[in-house]
Parts: sequence; C-alpha cells; structure tokens
Amino acid sequence: MGISASLAAGRIVALSPDDETPIDLKRPAVAAVLSWLVPGLGQLYQGRRQKGVLFMVSLLTIFVVGLWLGGGRVVYASWKPGEKRWAFLCQAGIGAAAIPALLQSWRLEGAAKQPVLLSSFMVPPLSRGQPVSQAYATELARVDPDIEPEDFRPLPPWRQFRPFPPPGMLDRTPADQLSVWHKQLGRFFEIGTLYTMLAGMLNALVIYDAFSGPMHPAPRDEKKEKR
Repeated sequence: MGISASLAAGRIVALSPDDETPIDLKRPAVAAVLSWLVPGLGQLYQGRRQKGVLFMVSLLTIFVVGLWLGGGRVVYASWKPGEKRWAFLCQAGIGAAAIPALLQSWRLEGAAKQPVLLSSFMVPPLSRGQPVSQAYATELARVDPDIEPEDFRPLPPWRQFRPFPPPGMLDRTPADQLSVWHKQLGRFFEIGTLYTMLAGMLNALVIYDAFSGPMHPAPRDEKKEKR
C-alpha cells in the first residue's frame, strides 16, 4: 500500500518501493482528480513523469482501440427504464474522454431532442417510440444505411422513431437502434465495450497511485528469510 513517510509543510511524502527514496505527492486529492480527468496527469503533476506518460499512453490507447472496434458507439450513457447502460459506470473511470457521453445523453433526452452538432458520437441508441428533432432524424437517415426516413413518424414538433405498430400488425424491423448496432458490429460491439470498460477500471489504480503513492510489496516472512 502507499505509505506516508512524513508530513512536512503540508506536503505528503511517500517512499519508493524500489530504493526507499521519498516521493513528494504534493496535494494528493488534486493529483487524484487530475488522474481521473486524464490518466497519468496526476503523476505528471507530482513530477513522476515516466509513470505519468506510461499511464496516459497505455490507458488512452486501450480506450481509443475499444471505441474504434465498437464503431464509436460503445461508450454512451443511458438511464432509461429497461435500457440502463451499466457498462458506462466503468467507462466513466477514464475521465474526460467519457464526459461527452453525458453531454450527448442530456441533449438527446432533454428539451433539445438532438445531440451536439447532430453527431452520433457517444449518443445513446434510440428506443422504439422515442421522439427526436427533425434535424437529427434526417441526419440519421442520411448516415446510417439501416435507418430509413420512413422509420420516423410525425410527432409535431418532433419525429418519432419506429413507433409501436397498431394491435395485430406485425413489425419485422428491429425494435430499437441498439439492435441495429448489434447487427452492424456483431461481436465487436461487446469487444469494444470490454476494452473501454477495462481502461476505465484500470484508471482506478492510477487514481489510487496518485492519491497514496506507489504500492509496496507485502513484507517477507522472517522465517522464510532464515531458510
């Protein structure tokens, strides 16, 4: 565990597990927040440059690769009944890189009924009957080959995505946009989700390192040393 060696002039100092040299953690709470915002940024703030760069490059690479594998659609925030995106709780551990998902969800499900700049990046999938702006409906029909203009019905002043069919009428179209994504991406949707979740969860260790200092190995048993 990170061990505080001294407390002097308001600065917490930890001991390096390698050579017992002191490491100035500066303000650990500030460093922890910085490492949440950008992996490794807290370590850079503390002057631990090699470790900070290593964390930043490795974790952001994992996150970006996951996004790429998932076609940019695997990171989104949704808390609608029956469609809660629990994976986002892990993805949010990567910090600033996941914040756009919160903004896009708020915009789509709020009064605007459309994401920022009509971009589908990190936007939650549409559910059956969900209202959206006419501009976003037009954009989705233009960029997504599996969505047609006929998938949206007038719901002044909005457009409604694939409303429920009348009783007794069979509807063979996918019920929601998430089904369309799974059809397009196949197993890569789950693989991309896993990569982005791992990046966020691993950053929890980076945050802990920024707050408490490097982890130390468990003390050896004296009896084993004698042998």
